[in-house]
Amino acid sequence: MSVVNKPLPRPPMRIKGAGRGKRSLAAQADRHELYEEAVQDPENEVAMVQRNYKRIRKKSAMTLREDFCGTAVFSVQWAKTDPKRQAWGLDLDRPTLDWGIAQHVEAAGPEVASRVHLSCKNVLDGLPKKVDVCCAFNFSYWIFHQRVQVIEYFKAARRGLKKDGLFFLDAMGGTEVPQTDNNAREEEGFVYRWEHVSFDALTNNLRCAIHFEFEDGSEIENAFFYDWRLWSLPEVKEMLLEAGFSAVRFLWEREDEDGDGTGRYFEPKRVDNEGLWWAYIVAEA
Repeated sequence: MSVVNKPLPRPPMRIKGAGRGKRSLAAQADRHELYEEAVQDPENEVAMVQRNYKRIRKKSAMTLREDFCGTAVFSVQWAKTDPKRQAWGLDLDRPTLDWGIAQHVEAAGPEVASRVHLSCKNVLDGLPKKVDVCCAFNFSYWIFHQRVQVIEYFKAARRGLKKDGLFFLDAMGGTEVPQTDNNAREEEGFVYRWEHVSFDALTNNLRCAIHFEFEDGSEIENAFFYDWRLWSLPEVKEMLLEAGFSAVRFLWEREDEDGDGTGRYFEPKRVDNEGLWWAYIVAEA
């Protein structure tokens, strides 16, 4: 058994296996495009939020705040679904926001772009505009390692919601998560590799990385790297309630006969632990 005495260094992104006489596929690739293709599903995720807001509040949500919005592909998709919908996105990474503005906001055309508002701003500061829905997906709130920090963020999210607003998050867990692991999945033109780099049993510090591999043998190593605190569902629920939310729901995806997800969700009363699970969390303002 090993004991962690000091934080591990954050590894830099590296392009490996440069081709001779020509640029490798890794050198030509855009890591944001690869991430969106391999990880994100904005159409179905927006539909999930719309469907569950209407189920819980008996009306349609029109305004959205996307925290840790990154390239803002979710915000743009939200605005595309209805000419009256507006989205606000917050992120601290200016280059990523600029990439999203060029590739998604401006590319969507002036009508949609006029209803997507992005700010290079700390999610803890929030916005004066109150919205129907706030979301923080892809485990982004796990960047907060201390309970007091998470509660501070949850309070900021709640302050930005209307009185009948909903806060959507996601979480993962299972017996495989606190273990080092390396999983590869083939996508069109590249291989997406998700690595659990390390887990500290004393702190629940989980470090993960995304790598991309290409047909010519080149690779983008540590294209994205995450230094997270693994929070359990009971802990998240307790912190949401302490932050002032009135109720917390967990959404689990229904499966078909082959065990594949159907895109439809239900609220379970009990869940058996598995090697790996993933769920949505919905908190009511």
